Amino acid sequence: MQRRWGKGVPIAQRGPGWTYRPDDAPPSVYGPHQPGIVTPHLTHALLTAYDLDGADPREVLEHWTKEAETRHAQGQTVTLGLGPAVLPSPRLKPLPHFHGDALDPRRCGGDLAVLIQADDPPEPLEGLRPRWQRRGARRGRGALGFHDGTLNLKRPRDFDRHVWVTGNDHTGMVGGTYLVVRDIHVQPTWHTLKDGEQEQIIGRDKRTGAPLTGTRLFDAPILDQLPPDAHIRVAAPRTAHVAILRRGYDTPEGLLFLAFMADPRRQFTPLMQRLAEHDALHAHTQHRGSAIFAIPPGAQRNSFIAQPLLD
Repeated sequence: MQRRWGKGVPIAQRGPGWTYRPDDAPPSVYGPHQPGIVTPHLTHALLTAYDLDGADPREVLEHWTKEAETRHAQGQTVTLGLGPAVLPSPRLKPLPHFHGDALDPRRCGGDLAVLIQADDPPEPLEGLRPRWQRRGARRGRGALGFHDGTLNLKRPRDFDRHVWVTGNDHTGMVGGTYLVVRDIHVQPTWHTLKDGEQEQIIGRDKRTGAPLTGTRLFDAPILDQLPPDAHIRVAAPRTAHVAILRRGYDTPEGLLFLAFMADPRRQFTPLMQRLAEHDALHAHTQHRGSAIFAIPPGAQRNSFIAQPLLD
């Protein structure tokens, strides 16, 4: 099925900046940001990490940029990323070990990454042999059986503050972002819990998705009235003092967790440390894969993604 993109209004032109709808204009590599970050959250995702194995990243990315634009015309979004070996940067330093991690090296790292999202299961780009590959799909409820993403970033001003690189980085990264990937396995213990026990751990009603302090899905939770180790309380930006843009997909084992942010050192690392130490949900999940990539901004005409960073 080929998606028909609407006549979207650019995010920057939607009023004072406090409201948000995904930009449903046809995606393109030629713009301020790459597609697949704040464009509509499609049904299927394929994330592939590659090792260069001596290949020239400029040639690979030039070819993939052209292929991405072809895929965009077919209703998919393609997002290209660079690993730490390709773009040395303090913001791309390896993540520390977090309590409970059981990382499999075969599910970690990579020199380049390609995230493809579509309404039907997409096929990977060609040109390199994959290091690892993960598929996921969005369902009515997440891998835990609860509505997901209701507290996610939604306002353009929030994206400017927390997601897009605006300075203090490589010049060629301005307008880009960073992607943290965590391959999360939901432990069998989770499925043995009664609904009421799961609700106390998450902080939400399983049937409606409403916080335990509200009645509707998008009601703002009253955090200090939730259990102190409830997931939505521990992870809430007001509690953790950091915010990220989450874009997850369910897998047969759990969750392909994708998070975009301006600086993983200052955003993801402290958030994950807090979750590992204080989140009741952490006892029922295990992180088995991990990676971090720079997502450059969109390309200029007659150029390719990341060219200014590689020149």
